[in-house]
Amino acid sequence: MPISVKICTFLIFAGINLRFVTENVINALIFFNILQSGSPGIKFDIHAPSLPDIYGDIIMVIVFAVAYLFTPAAAIKRTVKNLPGNLKDDLDERYQEVIKQLKNYLKKKELAPLLSHIHKGSIRQIKRYTCWTKDIFCVVSVGFGLYLFSKYILSVGLEVLNIENENINFILNSLNDVIKLCSSLLFVYIYCSYLSTNRVINFIIYGFFFIRNFFSTNAIGLFTECDVHVVAPFLDVLTPIIIIYTMFYFFANYRTTLLFKIVGIKKNVTV
Repeated sequence: MPISVKICTFLIFAGINLRFVTENVINALIFFNILQSGSPGIKFDIHAPSLPDIYGDIIMVIVFAVAYLFTPAAAIKRTVKNLPGNLKDDLDERYQEVIKQLKNYLKKKELAPLLSHIHKGSIRQIKRYTCWTKDIFCVVSVGFGLYLFSKYILSVGLEVLNIENENINFILNSLNDVIKLCSSLLFVYIYCSYLSTNRVINFIIYGFFFIRNFFSTNAIGLFTECDVHVVAPFLDVLTPIIIIYTMFYFFANYRTTLLFKIVGIKKNVTV
């Protein structure tokens, strides 16, 4: 697998984990007064972007910007799609030598029928994962763009403008809440795709982040008389548990995960 694809894939995965930590874990720490500025004049609030949020988002911007530098260009994606998938591939001498040694090994082990699939399988993987990485970066860019637009432009704009028309105000706030919910679910989709989790775990992770963001948006603006947003920090306490569990799941099933297949992470210990 091209090294640029490996780096881009890993940075996207790291950025998504950072996104969950910034949005969820910091939110809980601020709510329970574990994380505060220490200055009487500055108090962090879960209802508005705080300094820890801003710093975390800046780091995320840097991570995704670096990932973009390693994203396969459109021309590379087109070239990869046009690669032939047979034994007549125009490969460099080093790779040909490796294939030759592999062929000799398979012949000694009486596995000659597998010879015709050596080039075909490897090139199919390069095609699939290079194109997938390019496409998934577009998805994560949309999710991150929606997240930043909602958090720093739409939310702040609605607070500053203070629209008097209740109907327009309700529609814009509901739209903002839907954007928050959708952006979070886009990250969850990529996260589960990388880990190749089964349906049960997917359902749990999707359900958790949907319920968490449903409450954090005051049930998409449906509840205005009471602040159900306070339920979200209590759920955020579970976020580190989910991240730790998914990491355990990854190392327990690492060879079946898409992240391993692209990045090629080595396993040093037996789980």
